[in-house]
Amino acid sequence: MRPPTFALGSRTIGEGQPCFVLAEVASAHGGSADRALKMLEAAFKMGADGIKFQLFRADLLVVRRHPGRKDFDQIELSEKEWRKVLRAARASGLTLLVEPFDVPSLRLAEEEGADGYKVHSTDMENPEFIRAVGGSGPPVLFATGGVPEGAVREALELAGAVPVGLLHGFQTFPTPVEEIRFRELAAWKERYRVPVGFLDHTDGGSAFALVAPALAVAWGADLVEKHFTLDRSEKGYDYQSSLSPEDFYRMVELLRQAERAQGDTAAAASEGAQRYHRLMARSIVAGQLIPRGEAITSDMLAFKRTDVRLPPGYPPREAHRVIGRRASRPIQADETIREEMLE
Repeated sequence: MRPPTFALGSRTIGEGQPCFVLAEVASAHGGSADRALKMLEAAFKMGADGIKFQLFRADLLVVRRHPGRKDFDQIELSEKEWRKVLRAARASGLTLLVEPFDVPSLRLAEEEGADGYKVHSTDMENPEFIRAVGGSGPPVLFATGGVPEGAVREALELAGAVPVGLLHGFQTFPTPVEEIRFRELAAWKERYRVPVGFLDHTDGGSAFALVAPALAVAWGADLVEKHFTLDRSEKGYDYQSSLSPEDFYRMVELLRQAERAQGDTAAAASEGAQRYHRLMARSIVAGQLIPRGEAITSDMLAFKRTDVRLPPGYPPREAHRVIGRRASRPIQADETIREEMLE
């Protein structure tokens, strides 16, 4: 059985740990190393725990006549550029994750000390590549969107002894809300007992994009990955599901509030709950003047909220401790009945 938690950079992710927020750059750098560095700086300010870059070589990813080849050629960074970006990421204090699409890119990330790797859903049926990623040492996150479950199980076996996590979500741009299916996220956790994250590709311009990660936390997500871009108005690569830096920051705030709202103790142990209960709870009071020596009956009692500046009396459920006893002194109407007033 694999561990339910593991170290990812300086953080621990998994059961009982704060949700890890991963800022996804993907293709939003547009082929500019300088822009990638600016995104790294923004990710730190946005409150992300880590940043992820996709490394590939166009000639190893698509055929020459592929309709997207021109775009891949345009956004591909050179090895020298990637080394500069990855070294800056390592020095930033953020956890560095890399999503390699070929073995040379994996080796480059390995040489630059990546803290972890993600295997893209389209490589989940590429056993030799999965073995290579698993053999590199750091934790591996497997994207499960659209992948047959048999292939997911096989990937977990192929990864070997390396720590692994699963990522729920698929990459349409943007993902329709009804296709998110948080219940499946919870099911992955139940079946495999490993950390499970949420790949959020909802419309970055929608209000729902700000709360979807918080909802994922409520469903048990240990990690949330969200695309971002420096300027959505430019409508650059991957902008459809990307948040602006300002909205990313707000998203993280909402996610952290959702975590705090879950609580880590029983409601009755909360100081706020106890204060509220003391303020609003009823105590047993005299419903009328009760003369000294009078045997108290239920008709003589009332259950009311009392002055919070004074200690509370018996709660209504302890009326049996009062009924049948005699008053040791006159008890005025609305006076809180206490032990010293009874024989």
